[in-house]
Amino acid sequence: MRKGRLFQVVCYLLERGQSTAAQMAGEFGVSVRTVYRDVETLNAAGIPIYAETGRGGGICLMKGFVMDRALLSKEERGDILNAIKERGEEFAGPTPAVLSEIAELFQLPAGEGLEVDLSGEGYAAKAGERFRLIQRAVIQHHCADITYAGPGGEPEKLDLMPLKLCCRAGGWYLKAYCTGAGEYRELSLSRIIKWKPGVDAFEPRSFPEERPAPPPETTRVILRFPREMADRVYEVFDGTLISQRKDGLLELRQDVPVEDRLIGRLLALGPGVKVAAPASLREELARRAREIYEAHK
Repeated sequence: MRKGRLFQVVCYLLERGQSTAAQMAGEFGVSVRTVYRDVETLNAAGIPIYAETGRGGGICLMKGFVMDRALLSKEERGDILNAIKERGEEFAGPTPAVLSEIAELFQLPAGEGLEVDLSGEGYAAKAGERFRLIQRAVIQHHCADITYAGPGGEPEKLDLMPLKLCCRAGGWYLKAYCTGAGEYRELSLSRIIKWKPGVDAFEPRSFPEERPAPPPETTRVILRFPREMADRVYEVFDGTLISQRKDGLLELRQDVPVEDRLIGRLLALGPGVKVAAPASLREELARRAREIYEAHK
């Protein structure tokens, strides 16, 4: 029965936005202490329900939160939503709008949009578990002590306030305030060696707005490759710029910054992708490939 009540609590807060522990205790026929225990249980499961003290305070569910799908399988998430729909006789049935929010909460087809999977190369074996710890620290405004791989691989000890998680082409990053150095930093999740949750909470603050960086200098790059390589090229370049040549090969023409990231991507694609231009990129790619060969022969 308690599992059913926990989902009712989520539904109840989605519909009302905020409530007091006393009101919820009356709604579900339990004690105020039980309500707070339920809130703690849901928090431990990664659902950010929190209590605000003082006048105008209450128990709230953070708006816009999407539950990490790693906690439940797709079938389990579907069963949860169906159970909430079918058990209307036990509590006031949720409105269609709330059902839609619940579908989004559990990342069901009605609201599917984001999946975080850090099990690939470049991340530690327990990266998914660490991501959830970091996510929870951001949501609950809890400090953390970390060991971070600094420049040259030297480990840094940092005390920080985790402010925001962000994702871009290069991977996942944490925007944080480092209390020891008194500065804001953006940290790559893949370079966090150790994460130790802190006991202290901090007042929410905003990460300073960054000035738009000037656009990087770009070079027209021309790649040619067989059709069977197309899916891999689409993953790292703009597929709308690919055309077919008369000789049957596919060709990509794109203006991109010529930097280490580009060279790494081309090396990862292997010998199936040929650099037709510029010649300087082709020569640098060949030089790097020879270095790799010499190091491993």
